[in-house]
Formats: sequence, C-alpha cells, structure tokens
Amino acid sequence: MKLFRLWVVFLVLLGASAAGQQTAVPVPFMMKSSNEWWKSQYGRSAQDWTQALGDDYRNRNSGPASVLMLIQYKKRTGISLDYGSFADLRYPRVHSEARWKFCRDNPDKGYPGGFAPDDGAEVSGEEMAAVLSNEDMPATLISDKEQVTTARIGLAVSRNFLAICRVDPSAYFRDETPGTGRWVVVFALDDTGATIHDPGRPEGKSLRLPPAVLNAALRGADGGRGAALIECITAIGNHVDGWHADGRSRAFMDGYREYRDRIGRPANPGATYYVHHVGTCVVQDFKQDLDKPHFGSSGASLLFLDSSWLRVFLVKAEFFDTYMSIWGFDRLGSPISAEYQTANGLRQDFEKGHLLSDGKRVQVKSGK
Repeated sequence: MKLFRLWVVFLVLLGASAAGQQTAVPVPFMMKSSNEWWKSQYGRSAQDWTQALGDDYRNRNSGPASVLMLIQYKKRTGISLDYGSFADLRYPRVHSEARWKFCRDNPDKGYPGGFAPDDGAEVSGEEMAAVLSNEDMPATLISDKEQVTTARIGLAVSRNFLAICRVDPSAYFRDETPGTGRWVVVFALDDTGATIHDPGRPEGKSLRLPPAVLNAALRGADGGRGAALIECITAIGNHVDGWHADGRSRAFMDGYREYRDRIGRPANPGATYYVHHVGTCVVQDFKQDLDKPHFGSSGASLLFLDSSWLRVFLVKAEFFDTYMSIWGFDRLGSPISAEYQTANGLRQDFEKGHLLSDGKRVQVKSGK
C-alpha cells in the first residue's frame, strides 16, 4: 500500500513538472515518459531500409511509425518496424511486421482500408485512420487546409486526443529538403509551442517546436498540398492501469461505437479520463458538446461495465441526472439492462432497483 501511494505521488509530481502550462495528453499508467511509446520509421536501422529501397524511401514509413506509436501508447504492443521482421514469398514487397499486420491484403489481421502491400508506398491519411479506428482508437481525418490549424490541434490535445499531422520537416530540420512531407505525432501544445514525435530521425523524439515553426511545418507539407490532421481518441476502454485484453476494455469500445453519434468524448469529472471504480461500479464518463446531438441537458452520460466484462450499459439523459442526484452508485449499483419501454413508461433496471420515467418525472424504486 505504501508503495502504491508513493507511485501515485510520483505520477502527480511527474504530471505537474512535465506539463507545466502545457495542454498534454496524460501518459497511460506505468508509462513513465513519452519516450516509452516512441517509434522510429526505420525500426532498428535506417541503413537497412535505405540500402534496400533507396534514398527516396526516407519518408515512406512515417505513417506506420506514427500509427504504431499510438497503438503502443494505448495498448503497449511490441510490433516491429525493422526491415526483415516480416517475410513471405507471396508478398515480396512487404518487409516489416507493421506493414503486414495492418495490410489490407492480410486476411487475418488486415483492415479494408489498411496499408498497401508495399513498404515503398506512401501511406495515406485515410489508411491510417482506418487502421487506428480498427485498433480501438476512433480516428477522424481532416484534410481541409483551413481546418488544419494549431488551434484545432490544441483543442484536440486538450480533450485527451493525440494528433497525427502531415508536416514539412524542413521547417525545423534545416538539412531536410523543403516541400517534402512526413507524418508526426503531436502530444502536447501550449502558447509556447508543441511537443512532437517525428519518427523520421533520432532527434525527432520528444521534439519541441515554437508555434510559428509548427504552423510553417503544417502549411508547407508536400509543397503546401498535404495539409492533414488525424484526431485520435486514445482513452476509451483504458483502465487506470492500461488496456486489458480480457474483454473489460473492448466492452467500452463496443459501447462507444454503438452510441458514438451522441456520446461524445471521454470526460474527467472524477479527475480521470479512464475507466475507473466508483464503489462497486466500473464506469467511464463521457460528455458531448452542447452544440452537437447529445443526451439530456448537459450532454453527460456514463458507461457501466457488467459483471461478465462482456458489455456495457449506458445511463443517460433524465436517468443520468436522477442517478447522479441520489448517488446511485451506492443506492442502485450498476445497471443490468438498457432502457426499455413498459406500460408505465421508460424503465432501466439496476442491481438494487430500477428507474422509471413517465415523461414528466423519474421515480426511483429500490429492491427487485
């Protein structure tokens, strides 16, 4: 217990010292720094890739590297980008596990919008968003250059998203060729600048860019034609100790996908964006912006994990308001059903009772 308390204090101090005035995505539990989810686009050796595919390859693998950084951040996976980490005579142009795992031609792992079966091919924003969404990180691609702004990136990061951007690296690495393009991950941003992972070279790890430099990099990508931003929601389903492969994380992702048009994004009224315990209940908070379709008067809702760890139930709108007002975590416990219509009105069942709405008021019934 004493060790746990010391670890919590360490995390609080680490967050306070590292973030300062920054808006930064909290690093998942047990990941002590952003360096732990860093990935280079070359894997172990840039020379291996250059010798095999030529100098033109140098920016070709930044997309998969950025995708892997987010997957590593969320799920702590060990997927390799090394040249030669994958070999199959049927796919002679695929040389890395990363390309193959998410390749749309891979019948077991690939996704319909996944990567092309060619390590030398560029990876598009659409392909990256498809892979991330299938890997439990809902991703939205913005390619309108008027919307790809530092302000939008800052808003995304402040909402516990990570952002992948297309940039011209010559804006900050003066030995790079102007007008090229590379994918990078932005994970912190404030008035003094952004902190990024540029997978194109070693000194791109946790690189700090002034606001004007980041803006120039965004504007110059691919000769000014490549403006792109992928907003990625990383916290859904993650418990405070990380992602669980036993169903209790995936259940929250499945619930989010079912209600995503109105549930919004993970919220932190309990000082955590992650899945957490309230008494015996296991929940994740969500909030939708009020200028978008949302539940109830506040846009707030809760997903509850059931005892089987296989599904979640949503508490929303007037039921949410009533449940919170009576501190239903103790009085009612977790929901055991979704809302359903009865002769007496709309009802939702809980471990210790139910809520019933006749359209005018909500009644709280304790007991079975």
